[in-house]
Amino acid sequence: MKRNTPLITLLTGAALGVILLIASMLATPAKTPTGYTATATPPPASTAAARPAPASTVPSPASPAPTATDLETAPAKADYAGEVQGGGASVAISIRDGQAIAYVCNGSVIESWYKGTAVGGVLIMTGKNNARLSAIYDFGKATGDILVHGTDYRFQVGVAHKPSGLYQATAVVRGATIKAGWIVLANGQQVGSVEDDPGSPAPTATQAPALDVTSGTAQDGSTVLVATRVSGVTGSGF
Repeated sequence: MKRNTPLITLLTGAALGVILLIASMLATPAKTPTGYTATATPPPASTAAARPAPASTVPSPASPAPTATDLETAPAKADYAGEVQGGGASVAISIRDGQAIAYVCNGSVIESWYKGTAVGGVLIMTGKNNARLSAIYDFGKATGDILVHGTDYRFQVGVAHKPSGLYQATAVVRGATIKAGWIVLANGQQVGSVEDDPGSPAPTATQAPALDVTSGTAQDGSTVLVATRVSGVTGSGF
C-alpha cells in the first residue's frame, strides 16, 4: 500500500491541473481576429415597415411673398369696359387702391351694381340679390364672370380711357330718388338704365336716356341728370 502512494499523488495533481486549465479557458473570452468588422443583422422587412417614422421638427416653409412681377401685373388704378359674352349686356369696372365698383347693364332687363376688393390682380365683388362678380385683371384687361338675375355671363374687357368708362347720376324727382348708370364703350356705344327707388331690394329699371359725355348730362323727361365718371369707391352706386 505504501508503494502506491507516490503514484496516487501524481495522478491527483495531474487531474487537478486539467481541471484548472479547463476553468481558465471557460473564463477567458475569445479574442476577435485582427481586421474583423461586425455587421449588424437588419430587422425583418415587415418590422421595419411597421415602425413609424419620427415626426419632423422642421416647420413647413411659409408661403412666398408676392414678387415684383406679381405687383407689376396688378395696377392700383384701372378702368375697364366692354361687352359680356351673350345677353347683349356690357360691363364696366373701376379700381382704386384695393377697392372696386362695377356695373353690368343691357338697358333695362339686365342691370346690377357691384362693390368689392381688388387685390393682387383678383377682383371679388358682390351686389344685391346674390349678384356676384369675380375676375382677374392686369394693365391690359379684366377677365372673369358675372352672376346677375340668376344667370352667369363670361367677359374679357379692355382698359377704358376717357370718355369711355362708367358713369352715374342721382336726382330727386317729385320727392323720389332715382339713380342712373351708363357704360360707355371705346367705340362710343353706350348702354344704361334708370332705377326708381334704388334703395329697395328690387328697384324698377327703365332704359336711360342718351348721355352727352362732353357735358356729362342726360335729359330724362323734364329732369336733367348730371353724370360723373365713376372713379373706384368714389362712385355712389350703392
